[in-house]
Amino acid sequence: MNSSTIQTKIIIRCSNENIAKIIAKGLEPENKELTKTEIRTKTEAETVIINIESESSISSLRYTIDDIIHSISVIENVYNSVDN
Repeated sequence: MNSSTIQTKIIIRCSNENIAKIIAKGLEPENKELTKTEIRTKTEAETVIINIESESSISSLRYTIDDIIHSISVIENVYNSVDN
C-alpha cells in the first residue's frame, strides 16, 4: 500500500474464545472480495482483531467497516440464539 493508505484497527472483545473464532471465520469470505483494501483478521483468546489497510476513499472504507460490523452482529445474534 502507498502513502495515501488509511489504516484502521477494530478490536472486538467477545464473551468467549469460541464466538471469537466463529466471527473471524465468518469474516473470511468478505476479506477476499475487496480491491484496494486489505483486511487481516486474527483471534487472541476471546478477542477478534481486524486490521484494515485501504487505498479506497473514506466513504468506501466506511461502507466496508459498516459491512464488517453488521456481519459481526448477525454472527453474534445467531450464535446467541443457538447457544440459548
